[in-house]
Amino acid sequence: MMKKILVIYLSVAILVIGTVQSSGAGIIPSEMTLNSTTQDLEKIQKFLEMKMVSQRLKDFGYSEKEIMDRLSTLDEQTLHKLALKIDEIKIAGDAGLAVILALLIIALVILIINLTGHRVVVK
Repeated sequence: MMKKILVIYLSVAILVIGTVQSSGAGIIPSEMTLNSTTQDLEKIQKFLEMKMVSQRLKDFGYSEKEIMDRLSTLDEQTLHKLALKIDEIKIAGDAGLAVILALLIIALVILIINLTGHRVVVK
């Protein structure tokens, strides 16, 4: 009975931990709110110059001239939104969090096995 309750509890805990999103809310310094269009354009151009991004855009059939033409037609607010989205992108994913969660789950499983009177022997 105790094992069944423990298994249900851990299943729910893992489900909750896996679905909770991390929040990035914080205080924004005043100099960041006064972001200019030139800074946004520089950030977007640096992003577009990355090898992976430029190759992917070429795969879609866009030339550098087409991309710059489209960027020049965007208004200031849209450019700023795009620059903010670039900051949010995680190019390689968030593997660090996945590794930490996996280690935490393994540690919990070993702890539970030890608490139930079994032994974990690594050969």
